[in-house]
Amino acid sequence: MTPAEVHEAMEAGAVVLDLRPPRPFATEHLPGALTMQFNRADLADRAEMMLPAQLRLVVHAEPEPIATAAVGILQSAGFAVFGFLEGGLKAWKGAGYPTETLPLMDVDQLKERLSELTVIDAREPFEHRHAHIPGAVVVPPGDAWDRAAEAPAGPLAVVCGDQTRSAYVASVLRRRGHDASLVMGGMVDWLDRGYTVEKATAPT
Repeated sequence: MTPAEVHEAMEAGAVVLDLRPPRPFATEHLPGALTMQFNRADLADRAEMMLPAQLRLVVHAEPEPIATAAVGILQSAGFAVFGFLEGGLKAWKGAGYPTETLPLMDVDQLKERLSELTVIDAREPFEHRHAHIPGAVVVPPGDAWDRAAEAPAGPLAVVCGDQTRSAYVASVLRRRGHDASLVMGGMVDWLDRGYTVEKATAPT
């Protein structure tokens, strides 16, 4: 799909699914895009778990052979996929269309700002119970779309084990109008620093 065709599809309600890694996605992406890092082996399973079945999708992945493969995988899984963005982000920007960013922070910055942020834990409840950042609210990727409206209004910091699941949850929250940032390094870095954790029953 040309940038103009993608833009037209977005105007008609299609959602861009960006399959690049979290940091390139965060740096710059199409407006309202969701992110889910490409992995051929489990893309269909993760999409079925994390994406509403009724979404109409346009894929953004680079290089284009990955985009082509992703379209086929997602269509075979039953998703309505119109195609992929030809020429990637360079072509989109070259056509004069806008982009967005996803703010990033590391765990040291999160610790410094913990009193002013609500932490969204994008792991599964059993992981949250084992050890989580104090005050964190668990929102697994499979629940993010339905629970985005329940998220606190204030600034949010989204964390998972590293930044793969949290990038997706942060992208959902931002699409739904929340001020969400992605915590790079996630719980791996938080635990490596020896920062305080809680162990408790996860919220339902």
